[in-house]
Amino acid sequence: MIIENMKLPEYSLSESLKFVEPLVFSNLSSISKDHFAKLRSYNPLGGAFNLRLSSARLWGLITDGNPFKSTSLATQILLSSDKKDKLKKMYLTSQNFFVLNKLSRDLNLNPSLNDISRLISDDHDNKVLKKIKNIIIDIRFHANNFYPDKENYAQSKDLKLQLNGINIDVEESRESILAAIKLLESRLDLFRV
Repeated sequence: MIIENMKLPEYSLSESLKFVEPLVFSNLSSISKDHFAKLRSYNPLGGAFNLRLSSARLWGLITDGNPFKSTSLATQILLSSDKKDKLKKMYLTSQNFFVLNKLSRDLNLNPSLNDISRLISDDHDNKVLKKIKNIIIDIRFHANNFYPDKENYAQSKDLKLQLNGINIDVEESRESILAAIKLLESRLDLFRV
């Protein structure tokens, strides 16, 4: 599918990884399109197979041409025993398309097809919009599963919340910040602000 003059995969990264999994685990140096279609129980001339093949290529999981082979990226993701490294590679791969990242960032948690349609400059039918929605959900899934190294963040910081002479010192954590906000709200009610 083409959106904003950019060719995008029809299938999500997760679906594309499942599609190339037999190729990676069989450890073949290369395979023809026809043989891979038979291995996956698809018609090599059918649209379903060719769209999956194209998506896997766009994600960078298989090489171009016929015969083709799995890329080192696909092998690293699927054969990795280090879960953190695997999640990092999946997260970075899911960020390959600017348009999809922009939609993932700008849309609400459960976007409707109208929400997606409004953010895309071209008109697309519901089938394309559903595919985009599935890919966006998959991108968010990979982003939520990836946690950067904790060394990138300060372990704790003291924060000061100040509002009209009310000062509260809190430690930086979600729970303490929420508790401090509730305390501020109660003090504001007390002063009728």
